[in-house]
Amino acid sequence: MAIRNRKFSRGLVLLALAAVGTACSGPGVQPGSPVQQSEYQRLVAEAKQLSFTLDFDQLRRAYVASPQYNPNGGDKLSGLSDAYDAVERGEFDQCLSDIDTVLAQNYMSLEAHMIGVVCSARSGKLEGEDRHRYMVDGLMASIEQSGDGRTQDSAYRTISTSELRGFLRLKGLQVLDQSIVYDKKGIYDKMQVRDPESGKEYPLYFNVSQQFARAADVAEE
Repeated sequence: MAIRNRKFSRGLVLLALAAVGTACSGPGVQPGSPVQQSEYQRLVAEAKQLSFTLDFDQLRRAYVASPQYNPNGGDKLSGLSDAYDAVERGEFDQCLSDIDTVLAQNYMSLEAHMIGVVCSARSGKLEGEDRHRYMVDGLMASIEQSGDGRTQDSAYRTISTSELRGFLRLKGLQVLDQSIVYDKKGIYDKMQVRDPESGKEYPLYFNVSQQFARAADVAEE
């Protein structure tokens, strides 16, 4: 399944953020602060230990607020496209090596963990499969609990391009069209999708306000 790469001008980002206004603001630790960075690192350490009590909503919020945050979430990280290619060739050990490269840069890559499940299973590395499946299940549940995607008011909340793409792939949906819409409450990716099994076509909305806000911060730095 192919999703067209989004390239937004800085002016469009700032215009959209202006429309949102202060809707996305709120109390809490500011992005990049030492306290929030420490929280993210602590939560990632819990994730690597497959903690039964880890709050994935909290983990994703901490990631967005940390200096490690990547709005693309995988698009610009070395290793991800190589991992996809390795799967196509059936080179599963090489795939896992590529996945390790991605996760060393961004442990929050849903796509990387998704591929990691497949490659670990095919290469007989059960501990690795458990580790990647733990992250896939936790991240997917966090997104699914954020809404149902059927309207802007009930949009799924995703925090990176890669996370959105991984979510759609795991749902088995084909993307037909994509557009950006926004209102006073947020900025949304509107994805026109098709369910290959039923043939039904419908729009899904993803609230990408956090991603746009941080991307704008980076553009101004």
